[in-house]
Amino acid sequence: MIIRGSGSYGPTLLAMLRAILTIPVRVHEDVGISSDAKETVAFAYPAKSALEGQMSNIPVATGARPGVLGEICYPLPHVKGGRDMSQSISVEAKIGQLMMFGFNGTRVTPFLRRMITEHNLGGVIHFARNVESVKQLTGLNQELQALSSQSPSGVPLWIAADQEGGTVARLTRGVAVAPSAMALGAAGSEVLTERVCEVAGRELGGAGINMNLAPVVDVNNNPENPVIGVRSFGETPQDVARHGAAAIRGYQKYVAAVAKHFPGHGDTAIDSHHALPVMAHDRQRLDDVELVPFREAIAAGVTGIMTAHIAIPALEKAEGIPVTLSYQVLTKLLKEELAYQGLILTDCMEMKAIQDTFGTVKAAVLTIEAGADLVLISQTQELQRQAYDALVAAVKAGRISEERIDESYARVIRAKERLDLWGRKPGAHHHVIGSSEHVDVMRQAIRQSLTLVQDQNNLPLGDERILLLDFQGSAATVAEDVLGNTGSLGQALRRGGMVHLEEVNLGTAISDREMQAVLARAKTYEKILVVTADAHRNQGQGQFVSALSKEHEGVIVIGTRTPYELQVFPQVATYIAVYGSRPLVWDEAARFLLGETGAVGQLPVSIPRHES
Repeated sequence: MIIRGSGSYGPTLLAMLRAILTIPVRVHEDVGISSDAKETVAFAYPAKSALEGQMSNIPVATGARPGVLGEICYPLPHVKGGRDMSQSISVEAKIGQLMMFGFNGTRVTPFLRRMITEHNLGGVIHFARNVESVKQLTGLNQELQALSSQSPSGVPLWIAADQEGGTVARLTRGVAVAPSAMALGAAGSEVLTERVCEVAGRELGGAGINMNLAPVVDVNNNPENPVIGVRSFGETPQDVARHGAAAIRGYQKYVAAVAKHFPGHGDTAIDSHHALPVMAHDRQRLDDVELVPFREAIAAGVTGIMTAHIAIPALEKAEGIPVTLSYQVLTKLLKEELAYQGLILTDCMEMKAIQDTFGTVKAAVLTIEAGADLVLISQTQELQRQAYDALVAAVKAGRISEERIDESYARVIRAKERLDLWGRKPGAHHHVIGSSEHVDVMRQAIRQSLTLVQDQNNLPLGDERILLLDFQGSAATVAEDVLGNTGSLGQALRRGGMVHLEEVNLGTAISDREMQAVLARAKTYEKILVVTADAHRNQGQGQFVSALSKEHEGVIVIGTRTPYELQVFPQVATYIAVYGSRPLVWDEAARFLLGETGAVGQLPVSIPRHES
């Protein structure tokens, strides 16, 4: 529905309308409205009938003078073929819009096709398994949106991905992969963070993705956190809030951004992919730390907020209830207290924190009851089908009111309208993806993030005989999916002209026998480079670096994940934090090691029992 009004009263009128109607409203400031419009204009229009098509004869409050409403136009064209929001939409179709599914392979599956064309599926999420190339992905997204035009409502799909940057990225070939959030925290520039995320958003949009499940605005202040780590901007609430808001501004120039994981997953020592973490902090601590970045994200106009599958007794007194299923958290806290009007998305409902407690299907009903708007089920067709059926059954049985469904349906439609998904064509900006300009932005950010934590005159490298020991990284958590296209430091050093380099790949762990053999070999080299990955949580790596440092003064450790690992080998001569393991990271790390550039990054986290 379009309301035309004037100047400074447009936003006021818009707010009034959105408070009363559950349909999207757009104000055009080109027709005069009297100065007391906000006092004389009112609508008596039931939310349910608004969604069922009774748009004619909208009553205006008694006393409204001519000119107060400049114009009431036809409803916005939210659906295909000239149909609009005034058409009756079945409850089954509304429920379909509240679901986002993943699928296997690089082609649309028969099940997914049916869910879109017959059941009005609201969104699709891509993982590495769905991506062969940018060209293939773009074509896939074009096909998906073409199918959405054949759905009961004709509403375009959310097409989402976790393109956080660093180790969590689904598109890694032919694109400019952003550095990790912690790298951006180390670089310390909100302007740079916004520019990086603007580039990332533009590339996603060019490939037909319209929602990025980023940024992570968890405050990572727990060195033992197994699932957040470099996905976080750092340990200070204010810094995370500043960079999170900058990232949202950047992304949302091209795609919807989703801040996660509400109300904060940073201070946990359990991965919710595997079990249900419990955060025992009181409400004051949550207000002072965890909630700070989310308040800033809301102020920045973030399109979506994703829930954390964690239990927080200070917010939900019922024992063992994850935040995702809590009415107290999603509705009372997020919607009412924090006045959040955007989309509430769940994290994947197949994660063990949900599946092993309430079960994916039952939890799908519970989360909608709690206040979620979009239910994410990433893997299993049977669970997707059962969850959809369970929601339909819950409404028909009266457990969930249709008004509750209407509320979330309207939020979904409103968010899609705000991003003008109807006007987007997947692949329209395909030519910008992976451009040299975009790569240069990412390269600059990585260069500014490199952090020389300590050095005992080992740098820069010269013409010495050097041994490179690489604990090759692999996906450390389910969130990382497939950690592909990483390149290596050895390759980058050779491209930089290093000749006397021997390289040994060790995998993620090392046996006692292998350790002794490598320690003996290392004595014959002048400098030893060791590439580590969270050695404080990979015991063999930490023990090896400690043993090597006792026998050799020329040890240089390059940490690819969180620098917390330095606490287990504080005596190492040289430590460099690079916060990632992508080809551009190695290029810039090699240039620094060879003395071509400096390292100006600052640690965005503190290391226990260590002073830089």
